[in-house]
Amino acid sequence: MEFIVTLLAGIPFPAPPTPVGWVVLVLLLAALIFVLIRQRANTQMSWGLFIILFVLIPVTTLFIGLRFTSASARPLPDLPADAPGSALMIFSAIPWLLGGGMLGPLPAALLGAFAGLIRGAWDSYSLFSIVELAFLAVCFSFTTRQRYRTRAYTLLRQPLFGALLLIPIHALFYVLSALFTQWGVDATPITARLDFALSNLGVITLAFGGEMLMGGLFAQLISIAFPARWGSKQALQPSPGEKSLESRFLFAVGAFILMLLLTLLIGDWVVAGRAARELLEDRLSSAGESASQSVPFFLETGQNLAVQLASDPRLLEATDDELRSIIGSRIQAVPYFDQFIVLDANNKDILAIYPPVDSTTFRLYPDEDSGIFLATNGVLTQIYSIPPTNTEESARVSFMVAIVDSTGQVERILIGRTSLESNPLTLPLIDSLNNMNDLGGAGMLLNEKNQMLYHSDTTQSLSTYNGQQGSEAFFYDDTAPDGTREMVYYQPVFGRPWAIVLKVPAQRAQQIALNIAMPLAVMIIVLAVIAMISLRVGLRVVTGSLQSLATEANRIAQGQLDHPLQVKGEDEVAQLRRAFEQMRSSLQSRLEEINRLLQVSQGVASSLEMQDAVKPVLEAILSTGANSVRVALSPEVLPDTYVELPSRFALGDAGELYAHFDEQILQLAQSQQKIVLPNLTRSREIDLDPTKPQPLALLAVALRHENRYYGVVWAGYEQPRKFSDSDVRFVTTLAGQAALAIANAHLFLNVEASRRQLEAILNSTPDPVLVTDHRNRLLLANFAAAAALGPNVDDDARSRVETEKVIKLK
Repeated sequence: MEFIVTLLAGIPFPAPPTPVGWVVLVLLLAALIFVLIRQRANTQMSWGLFIILFVLIPVTTLFIGLRFTSASARPLPDLPADAPGSALMIFSAIPWLLGGGMLGPLPAALLGAFAGLIRGAWDSYSLFSIVELAFLAVCFSFTTRQRYRTRAYTLLRQPLFGALLLIPIHALFYVLSALFTQWGVDATPITARLDFALSNLGVITLAFGGEMLMGGLFAQLISIAFPARWGSKQALQPSPGEKSLESRFLFAVGAFILMLLLTLLIGDWVVAGRAARELLEDRLSSAGESASQSVPFFLETGQNLAVQLASDPRLLEATDDELRSIIGSRIQAVPYFDQFIVLDANNKDILAIYPPVDSTTFRLYPDEDSGIFLATNGVLTQIYSIPPTNTEESARVSFMVAIVDSTGQVERILIGRTSLESNPLTLPLIDSLNNMNDLGGAGMLLNEKNQMLYHSDTTQSLSTYNGQQGSEAFFYDDTAPDGTREMVYYQPVFGRPWAIVLKVPAQRAQQIALNIAMPLAVMIIVLAVIAMISLRVGLRVVTGSLQSLATEANRIAQGQLDHPLQVKGEDEVAQLRRAFEQMRSSLQSRLEEINRLLQVSQGVASSLEMQDAVKPVLEAILSTGANSVRVALSPEVLPDTYVELPSRFALGDAGELYAHFDEQILQLAQSQQKIVLPNLTRSREIDLDPTKPQPLALLAVALRHENRYYGVVWAGYEQPRKFSDSDVRFVTTLAGQAALAIANAHLFLNVEASRRQLEAILNSTPDPVLVTDHRNRLLLANFAAAAALGPNVDDDARSRVETEKVIKLK
């Protein structure tokens, strides 16, 4: 981490998107515009504050910050620049965060887009930063200005919490921009861009998190200091989860599915990346071990062949053509060496060369020249690596052997040279190294001086290897000259200070990981989408049923009980619909009962004639499904009059057919308030006459009023019937009305009988007699009074005219 005063020290480089990236950028821009249109009413524009924040953006974005570095961070592919987005500009987020909280989404989007333009040119090197920061500003504005009343949304309105929530969104945008931004001139593979994005994601997230922490703290202080200017002032309203069961369930389950989806995708990627790396490591280690095992055999074979030739005694005495013929025949016999040289050990003169070359221009290489001195001092066999004859070939290996006489004195030096590319024993080694080109990597053979004796890229031969070294085989990650990450395998050669080094770009591992993870990732995403769609459809069925039940409940509340509910299935919703239907039908029945009771009460109160008074009661009971309803009065309740009064009243198709039960039921009802017989054939309380018609079910209620027994009302049913409590309660209530009507009629009959007796007594008197009430109103006049006062005196008595007025008028 290093302190930086300004980003202006760098070169502005807003890299354009790839062809597919342009499509992604346009789609993101369209989504941003759509969101702004939806939120246009939530804007609280203040031009003065907007201009101040707009002017502050270049200052806060370009000056005062920190540059984060990490061992895992990588520079831009093919460009000598710092990792994009690794700068933490301490005050950069403050202007557009304040714009989001104080001005609204649209001003915040404009401020964020301007900040993204500057940041994209000097730090992130991508045009995606324009849309990204505009989108983040709109998200922050929405979270801080929303007016939902639940606890979670209240926490979202806090600027610090809302700012920190932008960190994972920025990480997603960063990976997206890295995948679809073309930084170099040549088209960089998507796997290289993916590896670059994942390698730098930690550092980028840390830098942006620091900016959000500083900006969120500042915005939090501003919201506390100026609450009237911060956020929206609209009234709190129910959140979507409060207004919709479907939304609440989708938010909860959707969040769980999203977390599960991310976990599975990340786990899938980690497992696939580990498997891909293991595959590459196995391939590299296999190739490196195979190549390293061929090197000792190659060197020992060359050394043995050279020693075998040097032990030939003819090499001590032969000269010129004879010596040239000896070494030439050995080259032709064993196709290992491509050149033999015989030197005089004392003066280094060339005694013979095969194939022949111009001896005047021939020179030994420095290692070979110093090796002659070692040979004369007892080092009889030596091996050196020497440069190729031209730049298009690989390095060569020189085998030096001392030719000694019988006394052990070094007389001559034999040098055998061979090329790595042409030697038959090194062909498998060369093929193993060249196979790295198929993976986009490189293979090399190092000598004891870390010089590249062979490189799959021939231009790198005899250059120096500067990577890590060790006595054991190992893997490590390195950065290639073009800035891309690469895997390196170092395999030392057993018994020799040589080594095999294999390099493969890390993007190859990412490509293998993509090939492994992509099918499973697509399947996981498809299953998640199907699960969400299925969940939404299933919830829509449930919430639709609940909405229809709410509609039915409103109808019931409004008194519309003539709309039956369709009940299908046996699940919880069906049970709820069935309960609503039972409630509706029960309430409808109850209201109908109340309506009938009202009609009965009106009928009872409208007449004092016993037959007319009990008729509404009989009709109401008959509506319950009875085919016969009867009222049987006790003989004691009927007054003694000169006119015979009826004591039985019936209604229904079988009203008179069941009259023979009246006496039995009268006797039973005198001792029982209610007689409920669901199946009359199984009852022992009533004697059945098989010769007469009889009902199969019977319900009877005694008629009592003020502890006086007036009779019984009973209903007969032609089929067995299980009487519910509501049926018994309804008939009992009707029986009470009937008892009241009969009691009133009984009182009226008794009073009427008394009046008639008094009228008869008064008419037998010759003197005029007037009967008045306590208000001196005329009630009754005998015949003598009628003769004296006129024939209309009875009408005056009926109209309750005062007695003085009657006399005065007459």
